[in-house]
Amino acid sequence: MLALVPASPSYSETNGKPGVDVEALTLEAVDLISRLQRLEQQLLYPAHTHVSVFLSVAENSQARLHSASLEIDDDRVNDHIYTLKETSALNAGGIQRLYTGNVLMGNHRLRVSLRLVQEDGSVRTHELEYKFTKDESAENIEIIFDDVKPHILVQSRG
Repeated sequence: MLALVPASPSYSETNGKPGVDVEALTLEAVDLISRLQRLEQQLLYPAHTHVSVFLSVAENSQARLHSASLEIDDDRVNDHIYTLKETSALNAGGIQRLYTGNVLMGNHRLRVSLRLVQEDGSVRTHELEYKFTKDESAENIEIIFDDVKPHILVQSRG
């Protein structure tokens, strides 16, 4: 003889209310998705090969970025043309992630070419180069553009 026993109250047993707590299931699903995304990041970009490059604009800069090109070890990894909205966001203190990827441990060279639109409409180019040694920890490099003197600052981003 086979007996079927309901695992949760049925619709009719809860006075017309569903027996499933939808809100609890939604919160559980959101938590699961968040954990899966963290795991995916750890698998795709393990700390011993992880490199991220960010771009920001120095305070009080009125630079109007036209475009940026990024190379790591002579391989072009990103090209970006800026909209007015993106330029405004950067000038207001925003930070843009230009690149996230993997490199082997050892010595590397990062080159960035930033093109600016001048007040007269002409375009001026700044070339920057930075050499770094990749070790076991994640490498986060921030390029800070300044109207007067563009430079690269290396800092940890948790």
